[in-house]
Amino acid sequence: MSLLTYAAYLCSPALRMQLHGRQLDELSQVQRVDAHRYDQSWFDAARLGRVDILQALHEAQYPIDSRTSSGYTATILAAYDDHPEALDYLLGAGADACQQDRSGNTALMGALYKGNLVVARRLLATRCPVDQINNAGETALSFAALFGRQDMMRELVARGADPNHADIHGDTPLAVVMKQGNGDSATVLRQLGARR
Repeated sequence: MSLLTYAAYLCSPALRMQLHGRQLDELSQVQRVDAHRYDQSWFDAARLGRVDILQALHEAQYPIDSRTSSGYTATILAAYDDHPEALDYLLGAGADACQQDRSGNTALMGALYKGNLVVARRLLATRCPVDQINNAGETALSFAALFGRQDMMRELVARGADPNHADIHGDTPLAVVMKQGNGDSATVLRQLGARR
């Protein structure tokens, strides 16, 4: 039985009835090597928040931290598209929230970019380093500052984020918001210990 059939079996009562006569151990003999055939279904499920499909594919041995050609994991996609239930499922099933896309961006950075703060708070509670950097040397605090997520700026610093971390261009979050003319974020950063 193919991985997709197994996933459909788990998701569809009608298909379960149709396959009822088959041996359950046949269902468990899904080959991991076939997993790449189901990439599109896996990543679409993450983008749409379809926990049932994620669960079915994962139970059928689909690799939980698989990546798209851009390096996105299901965790990154669920965070970016604001699907906290899908994110909770993935994290509970052992997905690595610290994985980065090809630009080095994490799920937390994507959630902050989009303003998905419930998701961002869930990711902030994971074991990932709070000052994990992307390819541009930016941290989650850089994203929070850049997009004016002032409550998240406070929460990140409370968890140990460095308000004076400089990216590869030498810009700190304070320098970035000053260039933007974002005085409110600059005030918050100074209150949090930003000096430059």
